[in-house]
Amino acid sequence: MKARMTGIAATFLLASAVMAGCGAGGGNGETKTGAGEATAVAGGNAEALYKKQCISCHGDQLQGRIGPGTNLTKVGGKLTREQIATQIEKGGNGMPGFKGSLNEAEIGTLADWLAAKK
Repeated sequence: MKARMTGIAATFLLASAVMAGCGAGGGNGETKTGAGEATAVAGGNAEALYKKQCISCHGDQLQGRIGPGTNLTKVGGKLTREQIATQIEKGGNGMPGFKGSLNEAEIGTLADWLAAKK
């Protein structure tokens, strides 16, 4: 029951972040339930987050679009996972920070997904 309530709360937070964002999506990651069982992160969570928060500036193919919308196709070859997470959280160089609209797990999910882009 506790794990189910945690899942419901996480879904609500994700939906809230998505509604507050500006675009983009996807990746496959794993997380642990309260019982410690590995489960897939809710259906392409990183890609969904990207589509909702990032696509408007970084494009549908990570190619970059407007303003500070840097090309992200090979960002993992240029920045570490930690640097990517910091950029998402705090922003900088014209990019807004997303600490207020994404939680730590969502920022981590995006950072992991983007760090694999090499």
